[in-house]
Amino acid sequence: MELKKYLQSFQGLQLEARFSRAVIFGLLIIVFFCVFTMANRPQIVTIKPWTLTVDAQVTRNAASRSYLESWGFALAQLLGNVTPANVDFISDRLAPLLDPKIYHRVMDSLDANARTLKEQRIAIRFEPRRVTYEKSTGKVFVTGYSFTREGSSLSNEKRQERTYEFLSKIDNYAPVILSLDTYQGTAGTRDVLETQDQKERSELARVREREKKESRYANDTANTSTTDESATRLE
Repeated sequence: MELKKYLQSFQGLQLEARFSRAVIFGLLIIVFFCVFTMANRPQIVTIKPWTLTVDAQVTRNAASRSYLESWGFALAQLLGNVTPANVDFISDRLAPLLDPKIYHRVMDSLDANARTLKEQRIAIRFEPRRVTYEKSTGKVFVTGYSFTREGSSLSNEKRQERTYEFLSKIDNYAPVILSLDTYQGTAGTRDVLETQDQKERSELARVREREKKESRYANDTANTSTTDESATRLE
C-alpha cells in the first residue's frame, strides 16, 4: 500500500516536472521572440519642426507626412530667398542633401544662376502660401509669391506665383533630395497635370474637328465649281 502511494506520488512529481519544463521552455521562446522583435524594431524619433504646428516622426528609412512637409517648406525658404551675397551660402547648404544622381546637374544650375545674380545684381524673395503633400508620388509642393528685383530699389520689384517641388527619401534618419524643380504657377500635382492634359486633348480634338469641317467645305466648294464649269461647257 505504501509502495503504491509512493509510486503514484513519484509519477505525479515526474508529470509536474515535465509540465513545468514545458511551461519554462514556452516562456523562453516568448522572451526570445520579444527580444528579437524589439531589437529589430525601427527606432521612431518624434520631433516638432519649427515650420509646423504638429509633431513629425522619422525612422531610419521613412518619415511622416509632416516631416517631409517641414523639410519642403524649409528648402523652399532657402532656395526662394536669394541675393548676390548669400547665393554661395545656399549652394553650400544644399549640396550635402542632394542625391548623387542629381548632384552635378543641380550644382551646375546653381552656379549658373549665381553668376547671373551677381552680374545683374538680382535679388529674389519668396513668400510661401501653401504646402501640399501628394501621397501617390511622395512629392511636396510649396506654392507662394516670388518677388524679383534688380539692384536695391523696390520700385521695380516684380511679383509672380511660384511653386517649389521636391521629392525626397530618408536615409539613416536624414533627408536626401531625389529631385527638385521650380516653376511659375500653381502646384503641378498629378490631378492638376491630368486635368491640363485632358483640356489639351479636348482642345486638340476641337481643332481637328474644325479642320475636318473646313476641309469638307473646301472639297464641296471645289466640286460645285467643277460641276458649274462642266455645265457651262455643255451649253
